[in-house]
Amino acid sequence: MSMPLLLLVALAAWLSTLTTSHASTWLKTGSETTRPYGHVEYCTRNASDCRNRSASSRLPAARLNLLQSINNKVNRAIKPASDRTVFGRKEFWTAKARSGDCEDFALAKRARLLRSGFKSSQLLLTMGYKGNEAHTVLVVRTRDGDYVLDNLEDDVQPVQSARMSFRKIQSPSHGGRWLKITGKTGKNP
Repeated sequence: MSMPLLLLVALAAWLSTLTTSHASTWLKTGSETTRPYGHVEYCTRNASDCRNRSASSRLPAARLNLLQSINNKVNRAIKPASDRTVFGRKEFWTAKARSGDCEDFALAKRARLLRSGFKSSQLLLTMGYKGNEAHTVLVVRTRDGDYVLDNLEDDVQPVQSARMSFRKIQSPSHGGRWLKITGKTGKNP
């Protein structure tokens, strides 16, 4: 193997470990909190998404290529629009929107990742603020840390790099419950 090729292979290997080790941060949760109105209504239509589920203690590897691919495909497939414009109401959450808002993007990504082998306890709808705008994203919990799939960002971000103030997250053990986010931790949940 030539020296430039060997250096290139070594650099690629180092960069792949850097991305994974950089993400070893998870959102830290506290007590149960209020459920978003749109999610309450979503649960009446999709009861199987909103019940007890086993929170796996064995988290999967991040599979960043898959996360990035799904994030990009969904971001391009759904046209951004308000629920009032698309559905004629203030809030309406669905995983099957052709046009929709941030919750619809997050639910569509969740549906695709479920079909790709992730468990529902690892795919957590998460709410907070981007600037002073309320915003919902999908957080994917992996053994390498929590990753954010956001319709306003092309790149999948580790939680510590996401430009968002996190407030609440779906409970890994029950899809119809939400938990306060109290910070970030370097300990695997």
